[in-house]
Amino acid sequence: MHSPAQTLRQESERTAEVDEFVVAFYERTVGRADFTPSGIAEELGVPQQRAEHAVGVLLGLRLVKPAEGGTGRLVAVSPEAAQVELLVPLEREILDSRRRLAGFKGQLSSFVAAFEKQARTRAEPVVITDDPEEIELRLLEAAQGCTSEVLVLQPCVARETRDLQLARPLVLEALRRGVQGRILYPHTARGDSDTRAHIGELLPAGGQVRTTNEVRDRFLVFDRKTAFIPAGEGDAIAVVYDGTVAAFLAGLHARVWDSAFDFDSGAAGYAGTLEDLKATLLDLLASGAKDEVIARRVGMSERTLRRHVATIMQDLSATSRFQAGVLAARTGLVDPALRSAA
Repeated sequence: MHSPAQTLRQESERTAEVDEFVVAFYERTVGRADFTPSGIAEELGVPQQRAEHAVGVLLGLRLVKPAEGGTGRLVAVSPEAAQVELLVPLEREILDSRRRLAGFKGQLSSFVAAFEKQARTRAEPVVITDDPEEIELRLLEAAQGCTSEVLVLQPCVARETRDLQLARPLVLEALRRGVQGRILYPHTARGDSDTRAHIGELLPAGGQVRTTNEVRDRFLVFDRKTAFIPAGEGDAIAVVYDGTVAAFLAGLHARVWDSAFDFDSGAAGYAGTLEDLKATLLDLLASGAKDEVIARRVGMSERTLRRHVATIMQDLSATSRFQAGVLAARTGLVDPALRSAA
């Protein structure tokens, strides 16, 4: 047995077939004691098949019904009567559904406090895992429960770790829900086409993006309650359900954010940040850091780093990396502490 809702869906398909002929057919039947489809077809001068099709549409709309006595004849029904028969049961079902929905909401609301209390007193304030499915589920839980703010510090898209790849669409969806988002990338993101493409999605969704000279680590913080941070050198992630740690990371993010440069999607290339990046490279060269360390801290590949270093050496007329660092320190192009060390 079909419910009123199912019946209405079926009948709405027939309603879509209403045309001028069906209306004219109905008009011809109004006021008669009864009629047959063949009789109306003869009067209108149309094939009986067309008349039977019109009757099928009118039956679906409850505008005609079988006449009493089981003679096979039909009688027209007023639109008001048809509306009562067709729509009232559906409206009653909608009302009942709304009452059930309100009841479910009331019952579930009593469990909200218990859930939040348990969330605040988790037996495991820190969960370390390298299981991709568990990481994805915990990211999904944090992102969907986020209501006010998401903070991200990360390298370029090309150097994203697995957890950041999983988080990218979740952060974007949170922004589209109205969550405030602040995302920090290294300056090198400005020259990376994949990262710029992703930023092109973040900005219209309401996200704020800035770049900085160094990104030494990566982390995500949701509502200053839940943080995702690296757990060692591999793919393991520490999920921290501790507001104190999350607040600390949020403060660190704020300090970096204040000195970072706004990302303008309309600006090409490094857009004024190249000198800041160059100064950072000079500092790291003067400190004697290896290529691998420098590349990781500024968020670029070692191959790209070597191109930048070659340009710097050419600008300083240096014949070696060491000489470039010394010359940079002596001419005041690097941090004063490193200058005295050189």
